[in-house]
Amino acid sequence: MNKSTFRAHRLRMGAAIAALMLTLVAAGCLPLGRGAYPLDIFAEMHYTQMYKSQEPPRLYPAPGAVPFMAVGDGALVVPDVSPAKDAATVEKGEYLYAVNCVACHGIAGKGDGPMTGHLARVSATPAPNPPADLTGEATVNSEDAALMNYIGGGGRIGYAFRLAGQSAQSKSSMPEFDRLMTEEERWSVLLYVRALQGR
Repeated sequence: MNKSTFRAHRLRMGAAIAALMLTLVAAGCLPLGRGAYPLDIFAEMHYTQMYKSQEPPRLYPAPGAVPFMAVGDGALVVPDVSPAKDAATVEKGEYLYAVNCVACHGIAGKGDGPMTGHLARVSATPAPNPPADLTGEATVNSEDAALMNYIGGGGRIGYAFRLAGQSAQSKSSMPEFDRLMTEEERWSVLLYVRALQGR
């Protein structure tokens, strides 16, 4: 076999191997059977194996068990059932108030905590946003459900932002405690605040 014949034979073998490889790759991309995918490349939920297991009937929590945002309504719905106001609950609320609230609202709830001066400087524009006086008339006359919304939503200002559906950060200096405390803990704080108010 001369050199030119050997080269021609090598080119034919190379072409045959390349054709075989291309055929194998193409065959691997074809479905194994009607409607079956050997490799699931689709991100849609109905292509995953878990979809059917998540279909109704689903178990939902009991109505009124937790706060939730109602569809089409910006109002935060809070169950109107509070824990019993006993010594243990108020004591727990006192502890949580000391840890989370005293710095701004003060020991007696007058809005004169050690952070008041700092908050006045920081929130001076567009208007000062001092901590609320929890023993003042506005808070004393508010219903428990409203106060729960204020505690959970970042005060009256934060809750107003939430009601308005504002996506921007609230202008309130108060944290949204529904992200930091459980509902039961927020109720305990509320009951302690009522005790500060003499109620």
